[in-house]
Amino acid sequence: MKEWITYHYDFQIEKIVNRYGISEMLAEALVNRGLFDWKSMDQYVFPDMECQHNFSEMKDGIETASILEEKIKEGKKIKIIGDYDVDGVMSTYILYRGIEMLGGKATYRIPHRVCDGYGIRDYMVTEAKEEGCDTIITCDNGISAVDAVNKAKELGMTILITDHHEVPLDDGEEVLPPADTVVDPKQKACQYPYKNLCGAGIAYKLMRYLFQKNGIKNCEEELLPFAAAATVCDVVPLLGENRILVKNGLEYLKKTTNKGMRALIEAMELSKEISSYDLGFRIGPCINAAGRLDDARRGVELLLEQDEKAVVKKACELVELNNERKNYTAKATEQAIAIIESGEMANDRVLVIYLKDCLESVAGIVAGRICEKYYRPAMILTKGKKGVKGSARSIDGYHVQKELNRCKDLLLEYGGHAKAAGFSLLEENVDRFRKQLNENCTLTDEDLIEKVYYDREVPLAEININTVLQLNYMEPYGEENRAAIFLRENVVITSVFLCGKEKQVGILRIKDGNRLYDGVDFQCEQHIGEAICERYGEKTWEDLKQGRNTGCKVDILYKPSINDRNGNVQFQIEDCR
Repeated sequence: MKEWITYHYDFQIEKIVNRYGISEMLAEALVNRGLFDWKSMDQYVFPDMECQHNFSEMKDGIETASILEEKIKEGKKIKIIGDYDVDGVMSTYILYRGIEMLGGKATYRIPHRVCDGYGIRDYMVTEAKEEGCDTIITCDNGISAVDAVNKAKELGMTILITDHHEVPLDDGEEVLPPADTVVDPKQKACQYPYKNLCGAGIAYKLMRYLFQKNGIKNCEEELLPFAAAATVCDVVPLLGENRILVKNGLEYLKKTTNKGMRALIEAMELSKEISSYDLGFRIGPCINAAGRLDDARRGVELLLEQDEKAVVKKACELVELNNERKNYTAKATEQAIAIIESGEMANDRVLVIYLKDCLESVAGIVAGRICEKYYRPAMILTKGKKGVKGSARSIDGYHVQKELNRCKDLLLEYGGHAKAAGFSLLEENVDRFRKQLNENCTLTDEDLIEKVYYDREVPLAEININTVLQLNYMEPYGEENRAAIFLRENVVITSVFLCGKEKQVGILRIKDGNRLYDGVDFQCEQHIGEAICERYGEKTWEDLKQGRNTGCKVDILYKPSINDRNGNVQFQIEDCR
């Protein structure tokens, strides 16, 4: 059972209403997002590009830009080494296109997920040298690449690190690679005010700094949409500077001239009004699918392609790859659930599931689904070419990267964030790893109850089209910036029509007071179904689905929206009890 929670801050809502000319509902939602001062609230309400922090404030920022600018002027060949996820692909494209627009010579290398693994390797440095590259710049990786950086210095190369991941620690002390420069706002010595940029956000800010310095004015049109896509897909907080990047990036995405991105949008039949949801759940997975089932280079190639026929073909291939990925993911998720339901992990607070035959490339998605279903930290392990590879996803209160650090004696490699990480270990250590994680785990019973936050109780009659349009100003939604959610108790579900491929989408009629309203529940069996079964029994739920019952009272958490087909307000069910 989930716990529904709302906050009641002692804050003068009326002053916010008067300052911005907004409704009490929106004002209260802003406070509930942690915006407790006028500066942070102003930045949220007016996310102007001028409100960004200057890249020069970042440790080694000016030095990195100066070295890169000098190498471009000298005509030196620059190698970009990225990563195989959306952030890595977009970071690589931003640097490549940016260097090209500045008149430089660049090439790129995206590590293969299975053959190379994560991050820059010493043999990639050797390859770059043999190709005649003078300089290497990383994006979305490199903060832990001590060996590769040593190799670059041994070969007399310049190497610039740009990354956003946590800095590795040894006995509490940071271990930084001995690169010419290291740009990562998570370094202790970095005074940059905003620590939550993704890799592409940092790459974009580097290029923006150089563009402004050199009088090039179209950085936003050319590069910002790709930083926005990465920011959403890398699940970093969509507040502060990230909100600025995504809010403005979505506007530039509407009119992007990038043929690859346009072809992908058209292949997916998306509307002109691309949202953060489209980036995170439609466009991003297609880019990611290349790295999961084939080679992530295909994502960069799509964005760089200029031939009209070739770009359409490449976009359609990525969409098809993503469809294949969905099938693999569904099968592996079913296998993981079967293992958990067998009972052998009944007492585990950290779920460590070894699926030998699972594709390494979908392990992270499966871990995410298991984490969501059971509300436990989840780790999916797969058989790799050298030992066992693992992907972890976590919940609030369990910093998975730090927990892996406590098990580093059993790991070959590891790295990541609070909510997601990757690692590898020897097969004979799998059971010890599972045992040690659970012995170290300090999560309480209370921690393992999922908290669902809502903003206030609002009768359905108080929601109209203008209300929804004003609330939509909170877009783009994402990590730490959820849509406004409201509570309404004792509404009556008068009818349910199930549709969709797996009959999970419920089209609802909801009675509140004396009026009927349109509703939709995209996980109807889990939300409306479970609530009615618990209150009235399974037969009542079956009768309701068959139209034989029209009076089941439930409490709902809902998000108001506008139905694209008829333009009316509808109420999307987020949870039910």
